[in-house]
Amino acid sequence: MSRLEFIIKYWRRQSLTWHFIQALALTAVIGLIDYFTGNEVNVDPFYSIPILLMVWFGNKNLAVVISVCCALAWWWANAAGGHSYSSEWLRVWDVIVRLMFFSLVVFAGVIFKQQRDSIGDRVELLERSQQLEREIISISEREQQRIGRDLHDGVCQYLAAISFTAAMLNRDLERESSSRAAKAGEIASLLQDAAKRTRDLARGLSPVDRDEGGLESALNELASITSKLAITSCSFISVGPVQILDNARSVHLYRIAQEALNNAIKHGHAQAVVIALEACDGTLSLRVSDDGIGLDSSCSERKGMGLNIMRYRARMLAGTLEIQPNSPAGTVVTCTIGRTSGERDGFWAGITPNGESIAQRSQRPQRGS
Repeated sequence: MSRLEFIIKYWRRQSLTWHFIQALALTAVIGLIDYFTGNEVNVDPFYSIPILLMVWFGNKNLAVVISVCCALAWWWANAAGGHSYSSEWLRVWDVIVRLMFFSLVVFAGVIFKQQRDSIGDRVELLERSQQLEREIISISEREQQRIGRDLHDGVCQYLAAISFTAAMLNRDLERESSSRAAKAGEIASLLQDAAKRTRDLARGLSPVDRDEGGLESALNELASITSKLAITSCSFISVGPVQILDNARSVHLYRIAQEALNNAIKHGHAQAVVIALEACDGTLSLRVSDDGIGLDSSCSERKGMGLNIMRYRARMLAGTLEIQPNSPAGTVVTCTIGRTSGERDGFWAGITPNGESIAQRSQRPQRGS
């Protein structure tokens, strides 16, 4: 702890009464110094010290009292030191001038303290807001992972069992040459499709798997699932191989793309959406462009949870998020981040931690759905 920090901590521990007594004592000491130094040395600025201490650690009312005491101390030192005036009114005028100066010191100190307190409150509010954002993101991720596991381990297995039962019923009815065999087969097929769609949704809740192509594979699957489940055509393109070693960063980028895609479909009424991932010159750009109706100024400035979360995720990546109109119509959401100091050249070159290229990895068979 530095000497200044020790002094500040000492003053903050004192009571208001003790602050006032110390400020009076300091005023008296400065008045004595002013008396002994005479008129040849000007010590007027030093009277500001007890005033500012009272403003900072006490309150402005007592600071005004200290400023009056400083003016009286100056008047005593000036009179006792033998400084003569042609008229006593000139001495009174000098006292008034000093009192005005000390009052300005009080005013300036109060304004500065209020600004500092206001900045401190804003910083504290910002820190609490960021903490709340982190908690919201963390809770959201945990809940999505839990729902994904429940869908995969519960609903999917249940649908698979029903589908198997329907298939068995279909075979039994076919052996009996029943006219209802076709209906049972159709039910079994629909149940298989429902199980597959549910697995796709479950994987979408926990999307990025580094062992299966990482962010590129997850975004490609997101585009594929969107095209299947929605009437919107969605495609994914990647300019250059990209491999992000930090899986948490991949998840943030995926969620940004997912939210931008949802906004394009829900609010932009887009018919076609393109998700693009590009790594170039030490930066990584993720762009989601659509041909929808776009976002007007009131919508883009609206404090929606989705937009705020996207911006927060971009800040977590030490990147920028831009939302701009597309040409000729629609919206482009762009998130740009740079490589961190702890990441190797393989981050952008497409080399995985074991030295395998992404091109080689992309030739692996993908995990079954």
